[in-house]
Amino acid sequence: MLRGELRRVMGTLLSGDRWSVANSVLRAVGDCSKLWAVGDVVCRSVVEVSCIPKVCVVDGKTLRGVDLGVPEGVKDVFREVVRVRNPPGCISEEAINAIKYCVGRDGVLVLVDGEEDLLGLPVLLYANLGDFLLYGVPGVGVDLVEVSESSRRRALDLMSRFVEDELNA
Repeated sequence: MLRGELRRVMGTLLSGDRWSVANSVLRAVGDCSKLWAVGDVVCRSVVEVSCIPKVCVVDGKTLRGVDLGVPEGVKDVFREVVRVRNPPGCISEEAINAIKYCVGRDGVLVLVDGEEDLLGLPVLLYANLGDFLLYGVPGVGVDLVEVSESSRRRALDLMSRFVEDELNA
């Protein structure tokens, strides 16, 4: 049940080729310094259209295993690189602390040893109201979510249920 909830789009679904999606994001957000991008393909796509997000969270892989690596060109556009461990299917305290650290900074690349898939949830909890979260929805497109009280409540609900599910497993 929780797995299905995590796959539901929370904001605006954008689909199409990488170039058109990235340009749609740029038009919707306006100011890239308010964008948090989670996922290797979405990060790479927005950087390619010269939209440098406030924060990009990547693990160097896509679709749970296809190793992309992080191209030097992407690393070079960020002011700071933060490394964090986050096991697959989890949200570690270390990852949450890294997200909190990024709130007061700009141009941060978070390199995750493990998996970044769920880290959009703490972004919704801790990013500034009015910021945006962009993350990939495999096989569908990308989800662009404005950080609001409503998106925070949904993220908190999902995270609390995620922890309960893990404890009951």
